[in-house]
Amino acid sequence: MRKSETKTAKKRFLRAAAALLAAVAAVCALGGCTANVQDAAHEVFNAWSGAKDEAPPAADGSVVVESVVSAMDEEDAVRLYGTPVEASGGLSGFAYDQLSEEIQAVYAQLYTGIAEKRAEFPLRAKDSEHIKSALNAVIIDHPEFFWIDGNANMSGFKGIGIWQIRLDFNIDPSEIDSVQAQIDAAAQEYLNSLPEGASDYQKVKAAYEYIIRTTDYNLNSIQNQNIQSVFLYHISVCAGYSRALQYLLAKAGVWCAYIEGTTGPDSEGHAWNLVNIDGVYTFVDPSWGDPTYGEDATDASRLDIIYDYLCLTSDELLRARHIPDGSYEVPVCTDRTYDYYILNGLYYEGFDPDAISSALWHAVDEGERAVFMKFSDFESYVLASDALFPAADDPAESLLNAPIRQRMEWDSANSMRYYYSCSDELWIIKVYW
Repeated sequence: MRKSETKTAKKRFLRAAAALLAAVAAVCALGGCTANVQDAAHEVFNAWSGAKDEAPPAADGSVVVESVVSAMDEEDAVRLYGTPVEASGGLSGFAYDQLSEEIQAVYAQLYTGIAEKRAEFPLRAKDSEHIKSALNAVIIDHPEFFWIDGNANMSGFKGIGIWQIRLDFNIDPSEIDSVQAQIDAAAQEYLNSLPEGASDYQKVKAAYEYIIRTTDYNLNSIQNQNIQSVFLYHISVCAGYSRALQYLLAKAGVWCAYIEGTTGPDSEGHAWNLVNIDGVYTFVDPSWGDPTYGEDATDASRLDIIYDYLCLTSDELLRARHIPDGSYEVPVCTDRTYDYYILNGLYYEGFDPDAISSALWHAVDEGERAVFMKFSDFESYVLASDALFPAADDPAESLLNAPIRQRMEWDSANSMRYYYSCSDELWIIKVYW
């Protein structure tokens, strides 16, 4: 909404408020009314649960409360705002299921109004904090509501429990259907890529790959807190990546939640996903799986997709410095059934130099240009790193030397350059030549 429109709307609201207040006062004077008059409060707020480096640009977190109108009872409140919307039934979700019954009832009303693409509607709520909590939960659970990012303002009567909410739309309402058609086309492209009878793991992996292949990480991307950035503009940040994964997996029938938190030594805002694959909870971070995220220049120059962040345990997530913000309870994930490295025979229980050499020789024999290894513990990872990349003053020969010499001989090369990257957090080594 433009500033001029906002001012005009506020003027209309205040004129209506003054008229109602005058009418109430007149009735009281004539009839000797002694009932309590309920004052309404007006708030401007953003429903996001935590500060993020990629926060919605329109939200400043401010809350302004001012007395704007009074009402005698529910009838007066309904006359001013209209009849509250009906609550949608049969709802469930990661955030919804953790709310109190009172806030779930508010969530169900918000769902109704938003699903009907209404920018303004009345609802019942005990107080404004319940509305904020419910709106945050709706946004967490429903990436399909791409036209809102959590900015809103409202007025209401706390004692009566009736409020009017006005949501900020990030696009013109007339554009929603055409944007939805483009999003539907992208989702169908993903669904068409799935093999017949695809398992839940295949659906998760395919969604991870689809988003990463079609999207570049860019902090300056537009609409980056919702799925428009991924499916329309193909550039986004962590919020867009994770909401897009949640959206695609919902289409494929796989349970997926959007998780907000922080990462890194400076506790920067971040978002990732919790998925349930055949009853196993595991974490996925699609934005960190994109080489364009740019944390590792070696990986970025040689890989289209980084699988390090596909199906992680809670321990691995913590080592990667992903800390949930605590707004919702997150299950502890310990099952490694769907670890990409385990499924693809790239996982090593302990340090075994013969097994590492065998993997290197196999890559040379098959003409492969990369070898990936993930280790069960930090000590084994360090021993493997030392064996592959010994210090300059270490007399031991690198396990890489013999297979690389063979590759040089076959290629009739006088020299050969190789590159490597190591993850001290996830205990992963990658070698490229």
